[in-house]
Amino acid sequence: MGMMQYNNPVIRLMVKAANMMIVSFYWVVCCLPVVTVLPACAALYHSVAGVVMGRGNGVTRDFFTAFRDALRPGVALTAVLGVLTGLVCFGIYTGTRIWSVGIFGTVYMAAGILVGIPLAAMLVFVPPVLARFEGGASVIVRLAMYFSGKHLLRSVWYLLLLAAAVWSVEFFPLLLLVIPAVYMDLIRGGTEKIMNQYIRQAGLEDEQESVSEEAEGAQEPSALALDKLLDDSGGEGSHG
Repeated sequence: MGMMQYNNPVIRLMVKAANMMIVSFYWVVCCLPVVTVLPACAALYHSVAGVVMGRGNGVTRDFFTAFRDALRPGVALTAVLGVLTGLVCFGIYTGTRIWSVGIFGTVYMAAGILVGIPLAAMLVFVPPVLARFEGGASVIVRLAMYFSGKHLLRSVWYLLLLAAAVWSVEFFPLLLLVIPAVYMDLIRGGTEKIMNQYIRQAGLEDEQESVSEEAEGAQEPSALALDKLLDDSGGEGSHG
């Protein structure tokens, strides 16, 4: 009987693994239209955080509610950032082909890398920010850039984890049914700590708690509150 109890560690681990596979499958399906990649990533992050912390009303409902909420700003972000990322990657690729021709090629490639690194660092923060905060596309980008700039080493670490996740899926494609959720689980702890820290610094913690008591899933700070967070933190410098 003990092995079949829900609070048994083995059972909890099996349930968590099953939920990870479910949300990873939902993520794959929701990424198929391409322009919904970032809303799908935001929903994946939200759902994984709920699975780990034992919150929410079931992974299916939580995933698609978060996906719906992130859809409007997320589609615009996917289109704009996708084009920008494509241009930067094309520039870097072109630079690698002409860098040895002369100084222009070297400068061209270096410029692409200098733009590509902060862009990639910012991109890893976009899904968590989109999942956690409520606002337009410009606010989400500003906040993701702020977090990635303040925590550049952590951003690089997240990029290395992402590269390892992509490599593992290329090596064994069936891992696509679990690796997306595992990656979000790996970055969740540090990312939540960063976001909660700045929410407290901006005085938004009480607002979140009061709003979440009124409506389920409405715990995200508003766009105006995010602007206040960014503007108030702009003069802090590089510390914090």
